[in-house]
Amino acid sequence: MKKLILLLIVFIFSNAQSQWTYLSTIQGSPNINSISVVNQNLIWVCCDTTRVYRSTNGGVNWVLRNGGIPAGNLYGISAIDSLNCWIGTVAGSIYRTSDGGLNWVNQFSISNSFSDGIKMFSLNYGIYMGDPTATSGQPFQFRYTTNGGTNWLLSPNSPIGNSEYGLVNAWDWIDTGTVWIGIANAVANASSSKVFKCSGFGGGNWSSTILNGTGTADGLYYQGVAFTDANNGMVGSNNGNFRKTTNGGVNWSLVTNPPGITSFSVNDMEGFKNGSNLIRVATLTSGPTNRCFTTTNLGATWTEETLPALGIVSGISHMDYVNPSLGFSGGKGGLVMRFGNPSGISSIVSEVAEDYNLDQNFPNPFNPVTKINFSIPKSSQVTLKVYDALGKEITTLVNDFKQAGSYSYDFNASVNLTSGIYFYTLISENFTATKKMLLLK
Repeated sequence: MKKLILLLIVFIFSNAQSQWTYLSTIQGSPNINSISVVNQNLIWVCCDTTRVYRSTNGGVNWVLRNGGIPAGNLYGISAIDSLNCWIGTVAGSIYRTSDGGLNWVNQFSISNSFSDGIKMFSLNYGIYMGDPTATSGQPFQFRYTTNGGTNWLLSPNSPIGNSEYGLVNAWDWIDTGTVWIGIANAVANASSSKVFKCSGFGGGNWSSTILNGTGTADGLYYQGVAFTDANNGMVGSNNGNFRKTTNGGVNWSLVTNPPGITSFSVNDMEGFKNGSNLIRVATLTSGPTNRCFTTTNLGATWTEETLPALGIVSGISHMDYVNPSLGFSGGKGGLVMRFGNPSGISSIVSEVAEDYNLDQNFPNPFNPVTKINFSIPKSSQVTLKVYDALGKEITTLVNDFKQAGSYSYDFNASVNLTSGIYFYTLISENFTATKKMLLLK
């Protein structure tokens, strides 16, 4: 295999656990307001200054896709695939593209509103949240569509605002009907705000719960919302508190803040519906410093996740996930981060591959660590798996989108593997290769 030798730079990821890493900065460094992750490769973001970007290689490269959108900041985005995507605007309008963002068509507009979020569950059904059109006495623009946005219908009994408005990305759902929404009480130094719950936008079954707290000069906002199932969830405020519910939002109680922070606001929250009870929280603390925490017991205990240097500065405005171990976030200044397993892999940037190749592991035989090198000439999804002599899969070493180049993986067989013959297989696009290795303990 031919290789071009460049300046040697090796990035080694030693922690095999999922973690936050810097991925890219979108050209022009616009603030990213909302992100929609379709799969591990396809991601859409909407930003300030009329910018919508799409990535088809896992957030490494971005292409501007904003044809026909009027000038203004964009808030709320939801994509179904590489062609179909919906966004909200600062002016309270909804736009859709069906050609990958080359052209956007206005589907709904209402004066004096503001888009806070949009979620399409399918090509036909979706929901939208927007602000009331006046300070008081007008309904929140909670709307739904059953025909892909040809019509956006106001939810029956949509709550009436009273010096209240919506908050960008401040909602969560467990299915297409059950939704919780945090709102802002805009009265200076407000001591309470609300969380709305809806059991079906089309049915109009709305309820609200008043949550106490301490507001700022701007008011009291519950701007982070996360549920793990129909009963258990949390909300976070703009002024230093979290609350939990164990009965679907009927009652809420104060929980202990993550260690080491007292003065903070919540940027975003994500609840995982896979039985893990995991909730992830992005905060902005005094400094200002951005930090990220998780809890699996509604705030009884917290674990802090390390952010890369740019993440500490630019933070997480919105995050979205493929699954609990793979997600992406958008932040200030065009920052895109990835949450995932780095797989203990070293990227050898000194070698630019011109061909696919899977090297023989070295040393071989080995005990218990051996090195597996491989090369891919184009950026693509890569899997590297180990099998026993009977063909049973033992472990997945790599399952990730990788840039073109040469890589080295340190495979450690010290746990649960006995002496014998094993096979490792590399798959990347149309290339597949398998090698044999011998473990001698």
